[in-house]
Amino acid sequence: MRILADIGGTYARFATETDGRLENIHKYEAEKFENLGQALAAYCKESNLENTGSLKIATAGYEENGVWKFVNKNKWVIDPESLDRWAVEGIWNDFEAATWALLDLKQDDVKILKNADGASNTKVLIGPGTGLGLGYLHKADNPFVQKTHGGHMPVSALTDEQALIVQTVQRQKAEKTIPVFENFVSGAGLYNIYSALCLVGGKVPAAKGPEDLLDLKGDITFKKTLDIFHEFFGLFAANAVITGHAYGGVYLTGGVLQHLINAKLFDPSLFAKWFCLNAVASVKRDLQNTPVIYITDPYPALRGLQHA
Repeated sequence: MRILADIGGTYARFATETDGRLENIHKYEAEKFENLGQALAAYCKESNLENTGSLKIATAGYEENGVWKFVNKNKWVIDPESLDRWAVEGIWNDFEAATWALLDLKQDDVKILKNADGASNTKVLIGPGTGLGLGYLHKADNPFVQKTHGGHMPVSALTDEQALIVQTVQRQKAEKTIPVFENFVSGAGLYNIYSALCLVGGKVPAAKGPEDLLDLKGDITFKKTLDIFHEFFGLFAANAVITGHAYGGVYLTGGVLQHLINAKLFDPSLFAKWFCLNAVASVKRDLQNTPVIYITDPYPALRGLQHA
């Protein structure tokens, strides 16, 4: 038996793996613990497990001098040497781990949003959550996963309205780095679009953060926010597929998408409109033939850690 841990920007998820099966899955808010060690101890206590053993970690953090840090709301620093109770088998990028899950998804784990044949052995996983993740699965004789910084791809705008939103969000950023797709296709990105529309329209925002937005279903500004979110989401997915020749399928996951789907606010047809660009004939054909699939399993990174 081993413990699998998926540490994101907002939540920490844990499971035990025994003979290829995932059991004792629990999800915690990271901010309620000072570090990973405390969260692990709470998980082991709740699951009636000994607080020691073999451990595999997926994380949304980045590695620096042997420790893993975060650029979003999670304040943890993951230092393998501090986990002296545990035999850490490895630490993987969370989307690298989650992309491995594409190897064995079952029919019950997915929902087809756009049916097509697919013209490539390469698939791409995209996930708007606290951030924006992107990974490629290359299914050759020896499958491998290509991890990326894809969410930090410089954003593209195809309409005057999109360009205005990008410019407005950029002016409001405290850190004057280039605008990237994660600034528009994520939880914070959804709020960035909303607050930019309010600013342009001379309106005081009715929501103070991303967590308040779903309460604004009847708000016309939020409706416009959702439309523009879908546009940027579709554009990002098209960029990812074209760049990685990932016409084998677009797989979608992430907490933001899960919330939108549960609230019946995700529009697959609007996403598909901006995904199937009016590109040159060969690229347009391959985009139109690319399936789009939503992963209903809420724990792809934990499943993927079994293969990582």
